[in-house]
Amino acid sequence: MPMRIAIVGPGAVGLLLAGYFSKTDAVVTLVDQFQERAALFNRDGIRWEGADADFRYRVKATVGLEDPAGTDLAILCVKAYHTESASRELARAGYRGPVMTLQNGAGNAELISANMPGSPVIAGVTSEGANLASQNHVRHAGRGKTSFGPMLPGSLPEKFLDDLAALMRAAGLDAELSADPRSLVWSKVLINAGINPLTAILRVRNGALLESEAARGLMAGLVREGAAVMERLAMTPAYGDPVARAEEVCRLTAANYSSMYTDIRNGQPTEIDFINGALAREGEANGVPCPLNGAMTLLVHALESARE
Repeated sequence: MPMRIAIVGPGAVGLLLAGYFSKTDAVVTLVDQFQERAALFNRDGIRWEGADADFRYRVKATVGLEDPAGTDLAILCVKAYHTESASRELARAGYRGPVMTLQNGAGNAELISANMPGSPVIAGVTSEGANLASQNHVRHAGRGKTSFGPMLPGSLPEKFLDDLAALMRAAGLDAELSADPRSLVWSKVLINAGINPLTAILRVRNGALLESEAARGLMAGLVREGAAVMERLAMTPAYGDPVARAEEVCRLTAANYSSMYTDIRNGQPTEIDFINGALAREGEANGVPCPLNGAMTLLVHALESARE
């Protein structure tokens, strides 16, 4: 029987995943909060544009989750600051099935678990790149790996996770299961903490950070503070040298604008509290000084206020 998937939050990543799944027999529903946008998806479909593919697909879009009993998996693709409200809405709708988060930032899985105690939580990361050309036009900005696993081992049948990974691979994603999804999430936070705020403050593409010794030094300092927090929390980064990995990501995504840069440019809230802010809070709580991450959090909030 085809897997029935509800993608909550039809932003860039949500539309990218829906486009991937549209190549399989999965039954996908986009769960939106805006009637007008959902109507646009249902009327005109969605364009998926990438270097190796350009196609239009159609999936059902609803305002809120209409069929909780008929949904096998909910994937949260909302911004981190909407995780609280989105997970509460799923719970109010009566959904009790598994919830996956591939969101940016720390704390999403924990919020989902607190608001949806009856739902097993699958946490992970994706380095698939995506941005929106318009509300129903997603651009695939680069291929990457998608790794995930259960926050609580044994909370899901092993077959469910294996089937989900197989479905993602059939859709064209480079998917793998992880036994330590918490470390995966925090490892991505380290990289985002080094890159995103600097690109937002300096108004530059990712690659420009490597062209300035000052920016490169700040990036390294931000990442090292985060790595010290992870060590204190008994987590091991998913890569040997986090600073080298941050620089590698800058090179691989040199032409890209980070999501935080885009949010500031568009006058939208950022996820700074769930990235650098999370590192600063955990550092303070565990006796690990994070002055650079604390300063970046304040600077980005100052930028947000300046646009109001």
